[in-house]
Amino acid sequence: MNKKRIVTWGAFILGLVILLFGLAKLGAKSSGNITTASSTLLAPVTDSDWFKGSAKAPHTIVEYSDFQCPACASYYPLIKRLTDEYPNEVRVVYRHFPLEELHKNAKPAAIAAEAAGKQGKFFEMHDALFNTQDQWAKDGNPELTFEDLAGSLGMNGKQFKEDVNNPELKKRVEENISQAVQNGIGGTPTLFLDGKLIQTPNSYEELVQLVVGKK
Repeated sequence: MNKKRIVTWGAFILGLVILLFGLAKLGAKSSGNITTASSTLLAPVTDSDWFKGSAKAPHTIVEYSDFQCPACASYYPLIKRLTDEYPNEVRVVYRHFPLEELHKNAKPAAIAAEAAGKQGKFFEMHDALFNTQDQWAKDGNPELTFEDLAGSLGMNGKQFKEDVNNPELKKRVEENISQAVQNGIGGTPTLFLDGKLIQTPNSYEELVQLVVGKK
């Protein structure tokens, strides 16, 4: 093999290694990465957290999620079904972790959910955002879609617009992001069950067994 061919193959192999490394890094950012996160939830649940289910439930799931993340949208029906069917057994806490490098509309969506929360409709907007993700995910002006969703949910449109621009709501979202970063979370959805990091179950049956079947 001549020297030119050796150099060519060497460059090809090096490029392949760089490509594979880049893909692995991107994958870690776009989906839950259990190897990098701390195994213990560092920010305890407080009265300021949004949650579904009974506050007295024996088990609590804390979910760090991104409204524009396809994996989160796929997992959302499982979490919703769990809280609908076992409201007394499990409490699910939702925390924002918009991956802004990948999802430019994720943070505005999180703020829109917070604005809905000011009118007592956080989880109604939460559900609507996931159900319509394909409509606004790549929209250059997603705020108009968020306003339409707010209207469809019976909110006061004027108040919603004002609240979306409330710096306190942006601060709340950024506090969730800071918590996630401090916890070493690398992607979404990331779940903690009773304060311990868990591997995201692959099916609803596995989720029920893990949470409700836990003694």
